[in-house]
Amino acid sequence: MAHQPVYRILVTGWRDWPAELAPYIYLRLAAVIGRLPPGSQVVIVEGECPYGGADRWAREYGETNGHTVEKHPADWDRLGRGAGNARNTVMVNAGADVCLAFPGPGSRGTRDCLLKAIEAGIPTLAYPLATAQRWQQRREMRT
Repeated sequence: MAHQPVYRILVTGWRDWPAELAPYIYLRLAAVIGRLPPGSQVVIVEGECPYGGADRWAREYGETNGHTVEKHPADWDRLGRGAGNARNTVMVNAGADVCLAFPGPGSRGTRDCLLKAIEAGIPTLAYPLATAQRWQQRREMRT
């Protein structure tokens, strides 16, 4: 049995990413995965934000579509306010083939992770909330 390639997708995003825009995250993940060689194993790396948001939608997409989901919850009790940035460092250092970022207003943690991914040489694509909102508006106009 041949070894299947493993493709790691790091997802970082706004903790308040709205449920009605979750399909935009699904679409972006599907677009990346759809370009992979047949039989590729996919690992979705996400920050397990306790508030939900982009992490939740990435996790949901991965679990629903049979992909491995690698969760990296921040250790808020031990690290306090620096926990999110420390978690981002761990996710980036774990390596990824691409980083998909979904920033929203005031997304300091998303920005931190996105910049760390770029500095690590991970190809990074950013999809701001405003872009997703325009996508949703065009989608609604067609229905």
